[in-house]
Amino acid sequence: MFEDIAPVYDLVKSHRDYAAEADAIRGLIRQHAPGATSVLDVACGTGSLLAQLGEFERAGVDVSAPMLDQARKKLGDAVTLHQARMEELRLPRPAVDVLLCLDGALGYVGSGALGRTLSAFARHLVTAGLLVVEPWFTPETWEPGNTHVTHHSDGAVTVVRASYGHPDGRIDFHTVIGTSTGLRTFDERYDFTLHSEPAMAEALHAGGFTDVRKEAAPGFGRGLLVAHKR
Repeated sequence: MFEDIAPVYDLVKSHRDYAAEADAIRGLIRQHAPGATSVLDVACGTGSLLAQLGEFERAGVDVSAPMLDQARKKLGDAVTLHQARMEELRLPRPAVDVLLCLDGALGYVGSGALGRTLSAFARHLVTAGLLVVEPWFTPETWEPGNTHVTHHSDGAVTVVRASYGHPDGRIDFHTVIGTSTGLRTFDERYDFTLHSEPAMAEALHAGGFTDVRKEAAPGFGRGLLVAHKR
């Protein structure tokens, strides 16, 4: 998964301010888990956020081996990285103080697996540990039928990406990568699920979390859900 986009993923995401996002996460940790020393980032991608959180003991998880290859180039041996599906998360490591799941990654989880996924998250947190989730779009906020085109270039590589959102939440992408050697194109489909806010709240409580609330945070337009493991 993500084999084609992984080598240029950082360029595609170059508009994001990971330093500001990390500051927002730090603020939530100071507020809700002030003694935290360890962080696990689920769906960590190429590790750009983990690179900003060097004051913590860090670990990352992603389903994609190519994305983790990019993360290892960036993070070296400073961060332990694991390949796993979030629905089946069983890592051979101690529980952590904070678990992050950002960039709407829970949208990749189907409605039937949402509770199981959040229970897996809870297993990897210490008692009263902090969960921070950036939710994906809900059925009410999703706007299907729109086409978006983005253009990214670093002088050596140019990426043009067009996307189309289906009513059920799926997104089709057509990507063109241009370099001095020519053009390469590929297509992807991401099968997102649009979880309603009540469904998310119910799954969080069923998964072993309490004190669920939504927090505004700079850089996170859909806000962040925070909760503590019971």
